[in-house]
Amino acid sequence: MNNENKDVITLIELLKMAAERRRRSTDQISEDEPFSEDLSLLEMWPEACRRTGVGSRAFPLGVIDLWKQSFGRVH
Repeated sequence: MNNENKDVITLIELLKMAAERRRRSTDQISEDEPFSEDLSLLEMWPEACRRTGVGSRAFPLGVIDLWKQSFGRVH
């Protein structure tokens, strides 16, 4: 399996984990929700890698670039 496929599989697992966390959460949505959601995804990344069996991997830079664009901070 190539690195791109490993990233896609792990990102899908990460999104499933985030959806499950949101279903269990009873917290109110804050103004900082997009930022805290992104931070939460970064924190869950190692667990998503473990669950998919792809080993330790760096978070995909392409996703980080998309986050920067969504906040208007492209470097």
